[in-house]
Amino acid sequence: MTAWPALLMFLATAAPPVEVATLKGEQHVGNLERLTADEVVLKTPTGSVSLPSAELLAIRVPGPDAPPASTAPTFEIRLVDATILRATSFTSSTTQATLTHSQMGELKLPLNLIRSIRFAPPDPKVETVWLEMTSKTGSRKDQIAVRKNDVLDRLDGVIGSVDESTIKFQLDGDDIPVKRDRVFGLIYARRELMSGRTAATIDLTTGDQLFAKTVLWDGNAWKVKLVSGADLTVPAASVRVVDYSQGKIAYLSNMEPRDVRHTPFFDFVWDYRRDRSFDGQSLSLGNRTYSKGLSVHSLTVLKYRIGGDYRRFQTLFGIDDSLRAGNADVTIKGDGKVLFKGAARAGQSPQPLDLDVTGVVELEITVGFGEDELDIGDRVLFVDAKVVK
Repeated sequence: MTAWPALLMFLATAAPPVEVATLKGEQHVGNLERLTADEVVLKTPTGSVSLPSAELLAIRVPGPDAPPASTAPTFEIRLVDATILRATSFTSSTTQATLTHSQMGELKLPLNLIRSIRFAPPDPKVETVWLEMTSKTGSRKDQIAVRKNDVLDRLDGVIGSVDESTIKFQLDGDDIPVKRDRVFGLIYARRELMSGRTAATIDLTTGDQLFAKTVLWDGNAWKVKLVSGADLTVPAASVRVVDYSQGKIAYLSNMEPRDVRHTPFFDFVWDYRRDRSFDGQSLSLGNRTYSKGLSVHSLTVLKYRIGGDYRRFQTLFGIDDSLRAGNADVTIKGDGKVLFKGAARAGQSPQPLDLDVTGVVELEITVGFGEDELDIGDRVLFVDAKVVK
């Protein structure tokens, strides 16, 4: 029996598996047996696999990206650690908030962990203004946001308790009950974004995003302690991805090169592209599409200052799938020393690179004209190009 039928039989008789990606570029599939601060243990058809937590890049849970749509209204609640929760109900006293989550049930949180609540559904006409209002910090007063046509206005005062129909609000020393169905959202005063080490960001199928200090698996559910200190129990099927990449990797397409030099074959300059092909399409290499990467035409030199902070440079490179011609040289240097020298040819399989850049301050990528000394079809894609700590 080949490996794939054995894997399919294993998955058919077990709980849904997880896909684990590591900083070394490895991919593992299996059932999540244990996740601690030190290790993740997977059960696979060939036995258990243990991986150090420090080497994790992401844990993905295959399945639908979203649960069945609900007709219940959804409120967006942002916490001081940037966590976003989507609740179907929200009430509060002056010290504690109570909300109902479609997957996690009833949650009780200290009110001082909440930065804002949006009661109204998202609307592009006022979204930018709302984000500007909620991003400001240091205000000495709470704010009630009220929508008038396509304009958001605000009242400054003190927000008291909130029930299903009324918000108690103190304006200029007067207590005013405000009908909740007339309020777009609430913004609490002095809710600075909390600084703290984020071990992982967790995306839920419901659209929530959690900023976690610790993430554990107890065999039945995810145990999450947020950076803000709140503890959540998240059902197994609610998690879409646990992303450990924050602070561990940096994509070159998110970085500004220190120097860019284009030498055209004729007079036309092909400026390099980020996260798109030269035709403005998604990056396609080896019959797969990628969301991150660089499109580089001959002759181009890109220099990135990585400051000696990373251990590996990883990418997959080759000629854009859309081309039948292309013959380019590829050279990678670290602080002037050649780390790799090769070529990209149309029709060849993409080539993986995993280079040691320990201590390297300046990373240089050169795409040359190739052995034909022409620039025809010399569109080299560096997909998932990143440096890893």
